Amino acid sequence: MKLPYSWLKEITGVDWSAEEMEDRLTCSGTAGALEKYDPEHFKNVVTAKITSLEKHPNADKLQVAEVTTGETTYTVICGAPNCAIDQIVPLALPGAKLRGEFEVKEITMRGVKSSGIICAEDELGLSNDHTGIMVFDDDTELNKPVFEHLDLNDPVIDFEITPNRPDCLSANGVAREIAALADLDINLEKEPPPEISERAENYIGVIIDDADACPRYVARIIKNIKIGPSPDWLKKRLTDCDIRPINNIVDITNYVMLETGQPLHAFDYDRFGSKEVAVRRAHDKEKFTTLDGQEHELDSDILLITNGKESVAAAGVMGGIDSEVTPETTTVLLESAYFNPSVIRRSRKKLSIISESSYRFERGIDPNGTVRAADRAAALMAELAGGEVLQGVVDNYAKRIDPIKVEMRPSRANKLIGANIPIDFMKNKLTRLGMKVESNDDNIIAEVPAFRPDITREVDLIEEIARIYGLDNIPSNNQNSGPLFSPTHRRDTIRNDLREIMTGLGFEESLGTGFAQPKRMKLLEPSIEPIEITNPISDEFGYLRSRLLYSLLVSTGNNIRHRNINIKLFEIGKIYIRTKDLPIEPEYFGFILSGQTDDIYWQKSPGESDLYELKGIANAICDRLRISSIALEPEAYGGYDKSCSFSVVRNDQKLGNIGRVAPKIAQVFDIKQDCFAAEFEISKLIDLDQGITPFKSLPRYPASARDIAIVVRNSIFVRDIHDSILNSGGKLVESVEFFDMFTGKPVPENMKSLAFSVSFRSSDKTLEDAEVDAVFNKIVKNLEQKFDARLRE
Repeated sequence: MKLPYSWLKEITGVDWSAEEMEDRLTCSGTAGALEKYDPEHFKNVVTAKITSLEKHPNADKLQVAEVTTGETTYTVICGAPNCAIDQIVPLALPGAKLRGEFEVKEITMRGVKSSGIICAEDELGLSNDHTGIMVFDDDTELNKPVFEHLDLNDPVIDFEITPNRPDCLSANGVAREIAALADLDINLEKEPPPEISERAENYIGVIIDDADACPRYVARIIKNIKIGPSPDWLKKRLTDCDIRPINNIVDITNYVMLETGQPLHAFDYDRFGSKEVAVRRAHDKEKFTTLDGQEHELDSDILLITNGKESVAAAGVMGGIDSEVTPETTTVLLESAYFNPSVIRRSRKKLSIISESSYRFERGIDPNGTVRAADRAAALMAELAGGEVLQGVVDNYAKRIDPIKVEMRPSRANKLIGANIPIDFMKNKLTRLGMKVESNDDNIIAEVPAFRPDITREVDLIEEIARIYGLDNIPSNNQNSGPLFSPTHRRDTIRNDLREIMTGLGFEESLGTGFAQPKRMKLLEPSIEPIEITNPISDEFGYLRSRLLYSLLVSTGNNIRHRNINIKLFEIGKIYIRTKDLPIEPEYFGFILSGQTDDIYWQKSPGESDLYELKGIANAICDRLRISSIALEPEAYGGYDKSCSFSVVRNDQKLGNIGRVAPKIAQVFDIKQDCFAAEFEISKLIDLDQGITPFKSLPRYPASARDIAIVVRNSIFVRDIHDSILNSGGKLVESVEFFDMFTGKPVPENMKSLAFSVSFRSSDKTLEDAEVDAVFNKIVKNLEQKFDARLRE
């Protein structure tokens, strides 16, 4: 839905810029994008008057027009069907660049010179309408730039309204949001229409057969109208909202719909066929022709507006061709109704028609705003079409829809939001959003109007407070206990983080069933007694899985059987563990590798998946999740090869397990190639999340690098050497990288040579060689004492 910035500013009186309005509405949940017209497409386009028209001597469908700007007269060839003498029109002179970068030039067409173009809306980029030229009001000033005349400096905001917020599908609805954000008082009421003494009830009655489908139907009668073009301001406002102007009556119904959110329909009263509006379900195989000329075969899912004998409109979707407003119409029957959203949704799908009306009706409009909208449209018809509004409104409110009351505890709101918002702030904002607010024992009781069908519970009111208060105003410190910063919220976001990480690493997500075949599950994890299902759908699904690795192996085996032998899969899901009481359902994240790590290229030999790739992926995951300093410790774990099985730890806290799947286990799942897998408990990943990633300034002074190669026993871990270098080197050691291991002669048996690159840097100055040497020697001495290491010669 598009709305011009000037309209919203006019309603609210807010002093925000268009950019600020768009930004603040978007941050509060009413997302929009700002659109502006390009002035270059209107350069050399001015208002001009057609003074004469003659048939083109050499073309039957063209006319030769004399057009004046008041200063200069131009000869222009025009083929538009609505071209007429004394019209004021947009004239594009030579040099103008219209939509699509089309440059206007003087040309000779079939022997007649043409010095410009009289433009249609599409040629100026105002819409896609090319049915005729644009025609301005008779009092339009000549030789005025069209960009200025149409006030195209006015930006338009294109809103993306979510389905649960039908109240924002109107200028008044968005204005209500702005009033709450800006703490402004606004008045959305309009003057009632002037009425004559004749009563509407003498002209029309309303019968509703199905009150569930049509709870309310309102009708007004307007006599002695004169059909004609709308004034420029109205046409511009509709055009800004991507609605094509048609005539003053139809334009008014569309304008009021955009203003209030209430769809309206104008019938030609004299062609309506009776003094009775009857709302009923369609009969099976009943025929009906809509305004677009299409004949439809109906069924009882479709709600119809009839004259008691024949259908005249598909309720809430589109009018019929036999009762539409025409240039000869003098009396209008104005419809303003509330239809059940689900009924309109079914009708729209059956008819395969999407209209502005159905778009709003199927999301839910305000049933208590129907009379106000009818009054507003009737007043405009009196003003812009010379109509006489008959006294009274014919209103059949067959099934009332009253506001509901919802109670909210401010203490509960602050606890959920994670902020300390004053009660007066809450009451004020809810009031500005259109609710009537009372207090009861420090609780807030809000009477929620029917135009907010999305608010039915306390938590809905709390959401209103949070978005108007501003999510960016909610504190994000570690003491915050609100749901946005809670483990529950982090559990939701970490799933998305893990999916993003893994797909970025070339993995595909697997979705396991959570069920397991008893024998295979027990073989994979003999130490855990799996949970048996009382009524399994088959023997293959007799137990609940107690390891995520089970599902990963099932998926891997299925892929290999289908000749997908290079495997990169991950899964996020629950496992089920038996306890003395109720079973527990911890959530796990796991991934599996098998086959070649890369595609086959003629310039490169393919590599096989191995433990080092597995460890690299685990490191990448932990880095992205802001979990630093993880390490691998040997641990025999069910399903993994004992010689290649590790627990992943950080500061003595275990996160999960990784390793090579034991070949005898893999064969049970029809896998004959090496598999490497990892499993992490998500709650442990959340516990170690270090929050916002810290940033520090770039170093000002250069680093100095030294390599160190030592010979140690085979039983010593590289990680222990790495940590020892970091600790003994103190604050001058910036980083330590392990880059080589060597065994064999001349290195003694049962020994290995390890090589590290050590980077030294000071934050205060450029280090001198003597300072680096002192720290380097201290590192070597510590390694000799702690690990009986010696420098390799």
